[in-house]
Amino acid sequence: MSGLMLKFPSGDRIIVNGAVLENVGRGARLRVLTPETQLLRLRDAIDPAKAQTPVGRIAHAVQLMLLGECEVDTVLSECLAAIPPLRAAFLEADDKSCLDEISEHLQAGQFYQALRQLGKLRQREAAILSGLSA
Repeated sequence: MSGLMLKFPSGDRIIVNGAVLENVGRGARLRVLTPETQLLRLRDAIDPAKAQTPVGRIAHAVQLMLLGECEVDTVLSECLAAIPPLRAAFLEADDKSCLDEISEHLQAGQFYQALRQLGKLRQREAAILSGLSA
């Protein structure tokens, strides 16, 4: 069983199944052998105060589902309902493909993979919004 290999530096924090773990020594390597373990590096976590854009709000909601801090059925349906308006807002084929992948991951309950795709889309959204404000 190979598992997921994690590398994180001293002082780095991660959330594993709702528990916050901090590396207090030197750089560490851990192997997670349990499948379906829900983990998130705190530096990758989305602060609710900074989730003010449409994609940011979806990403924060998916993060809450990943960590088990919300009612998944309700939040999942809200996230899926928010994707069609985004398809209308994002015009590039790559962005639409990313939205399709996010939708597929959400429907499959693969919240971490959805978050990874949302991270890409958040960068694209930020670029678009910065162009509008310039």
